[in-house]
Amino acid sequence: MKMEKPRDLQKKALGCLLAAFAALLLSSEPVRQLSALPETIRISEGSTARMSFAWPMTAAVSQDQPVVSSLSETLSDATRLSLTGESEGRASLTLRLLGFLPVRTVDIAVDESRVVAPGGQSVGVALSTDGVLVVGLSDPGGTIPSPARLAGLKAGDIISAIDGAPLTSTAQLTERVASGRPMSLTLERNGARQTLDVAPVRDAGGSFRLGAWVRDSTAGIGTMTFYDPQNGGYGALGHAITDADTGTILPVQRGDLMESVVSAIRPGRKGEPGELIGRFTPDSPVLGSILANNARGIYGRLDEPLQNELYPDGVAIMSSGEVQPGPAQLLTTLDGSGVHAYDCEIVRLTGSPASERGFVLRVTDQALLDRTGGIVQGMSGSPILQNGRLAGAVTHVFVSDPTRGYGIFIENMLDALEEALAASEKAA
Repeated sequence: MKMEKPRDLQKKALGCLLAAFAALLLSSEPVRQLSALPETIRISEGSTARMSFAWPMTAAVSQDQPVVSSLSETLSDATRLSLTGESEGRASLTLRLLGFLPVRTVDIAVDESRVVAPGGQSVGVALSTDGVLVVGLSDPGGTIPSPARLAGLKAGDIISAIDGAPLTSTAQLTERVASGRPMSLTLERNGARQTLDVAPVRDAGGSFRLGAWVRDSTAGIGTMTFYDPQNGGYGALGHAITDADTGTILPVQRGDLMESVVSAIRPGRKGEPGELIGRFTPDSPVLGSILANNARGIYGRLDEPLQNELYPDGVAIMSSGEVQPGPAQLLTTLDGSGVHAYDCEIVRLTGSPASERGFVLRVTDQALLDRTGGIVQGMSGSPILQNGRLAGAVTHVFVSDPTRGYGIFIENMLDALEEALAASEKAA
């Protein structure tokens, strides 16, 4: 049996100690606080972002021009830092342990102060897809192999063209399949374009079939988040409209935002999400157009300015760097009496400000809990206000606890609106 030398044993012991120390350090609260900091801290002009760190650290701001002022207070067990936006621009913040060891540098963005009209109104969404969405594959008559599957078509594919000609509806595809002629399908899959050749086959009744189930439209309800009077645009839902069968984000060819009425409520329970049951018809008033559907919500222009009776003069925007755990309010519509404000609490920030899950919120208002059980489907997009300013919107509910859910920071929805309007103008 080979005996290890004392020096080798010492090296191994030292290595184990260092590994244990590193693991302890990485799991410590101070490191988690630093890791949770976003790449960019965003602040509105005239507003202040506050943060606290468990380590005794110093903070230094680097800037080419005075865009932000800082105030740091070092206590025995923590450092408190305040950043106030002075003028629109960019800066950087370096945090140093004990005043000399750099541990983290983040960007600071001071944005122009903006005022928007908060939403809270129930809205109907009617979308026609850009192309047709494949939602399933089947064997014609149950015995003939699906030509679509054999050609490589998959659920979630979006067929955008046939033989190079744009495809705009399921009726157009059905008519082409009925001819029985082989065809070349152009499709989008996971953001990539490809072409497949497929030939329809006859079923037992003599009709030609492709062996694919497709969809070209969808409808549902959600909640308006905001209206921006500067550009006439709006944002709603805070998350994408996806196909119920495939989970695919539906590409928008055209769409209408419509007036919706909440007719009933199915309260949420643990393990069973609730729902606001709304209705709208083709004859319902059209509020505006839908130009974009993406991970951050739906966006477009309103035909008429939107006004919230609770805030007739609008509210200022709160940047993500200013949002803090604490009391807040949720605006939503539960019946024909209009928008109401309900108490909630921002429980924690997730450390992912660019995500549609930027913070966790909890409903605390007993009146809302009595009626809905918490957050339910149809409330997505309900504005979240903190200290009288628009901080974000509800996006998802925790299935295991309907009193809790995720929210998206409003700055991400404003960015998405600007992108949608710019793309629309470019296409025009």
